[in-house]
Amino acid sequence: MSAAPSVSSFLTPELLVVLLLVLIVVRRTVRQVQGAPFSVTRLVVFAAVYVLLFVALASATLLASVATWGTDAEALLLPYGAVPVLAAFFAAPYVERVVQFERREDGQWYYRLSWHIPVLFLALFLTRVVAELAVFGPSGAVPSFPPPPPPSTAALYVLIAVDLLFGLSLGLMTGRGLGVVRAHRALPADPAAPPPSPPLPSG
Repeated sequence: MSAAPSVSSFLTPELLVVLLLVLIVVRRTVRQVQGAPFSVTRLVVFAAVYVLLFVALASATLLASVATWGTDAEALLLPYGAVPVLAAFFAAPYVERVVQFERREDGQWYYRLSWHIPVLFLALFLTRVVAELAVFGPSGAVPSFPPPPPPSTAALYVLIAVDLLFGLSLGLMTGRGLGVVRAHRALPADPAAPPPSPPLPSG
């Protein structure tokens, strides 16, 4: 009689990476609804991480597409690049209008977004992860080399669709960061700050 599989047998290194990414995105979503400290560096770093993640996940799908369709798969490069750029272009001015800032007791600026903005990004991100797990399994959720065997044509279309959804969420997240930075730059000077010192007398 064989023993039941342990939990550790399901928690592969690839799946642990996916779970860590999900936890980071969930935590980030909650913070932005409740109020997150404003930091240009933090916004840039998160954007860079998600760009790299999108490139890695999209590369896995593109490799599978090349194995199935050959050079015709190169046509996917245009929508893969255009969707994030267009999403960021439209998201930035919207977020700039709706983001709210407040200065808290620690003297730092915090920004807050309406719940639907970060939750939309979270939903699109989770859709991509679930589809990847369903089609490739845990070993394909994080791209590996050599890549997993090419999926069926129907599964490939599903992956392309959710890739574009993730590209949309990436563009929304990037535009969100741009909008927050631009809105912060437009804030009035802190009225609590002391006035500048008068010039020293000459002579």
